[in-house]
Amino acid sequence: MSAMCPVSFIRIDENVARLNAVQVVVLLLLFLFSPLPWLILIVAADFSIRGFWQAKYSPLANISTKIIALLQIKPSMVDAAAKIFAARIGFLFSCLLIICWLFQLDTAALIIGLLFAACAALEAGFRFCVACKMYPFVCKLTASH
Repeated sequence: MSAMCPVSFIRIDENVARLNAVQVVVLLLLFLFSPLPWLILIVAADFSIRGFWQAKYSPLANISTKIIALLQIKPSMVDAAAKIFAARIGFLFSCLLIICWLFQLDTAALIIGLLFAACAALEAGFRFCVACKMYPFVCKLTASH
């Protein structure tokens, strides 16, 4: 990704993104293993806001920002373009999970949900954003067409 950056010249705090990922993991696990399947609607709405609108309106990002401020963690700024792409991929995964929920495709929801949660857990725990790693390849593919 570093060869592509900066792409947007907009920077975001990676700590906020990682805390967002923690919240996503929790919500996904609750969606999968509790009687609260509607939580996926919150996840989809939040990814939609972060991916297609402005992160400052994201409930998860606002919670993360407040926690980061409360804990007085110094910002670690990164380019926003790949994170926006990741939010759009998260929205796509969320939509797939909503479809699985609506059509009662429990096995598919479990597989997709666990894969989605694993990707979010990699971001949260190891600063490894799967979608961000895919971003430069998508940029190259779309630039060549």
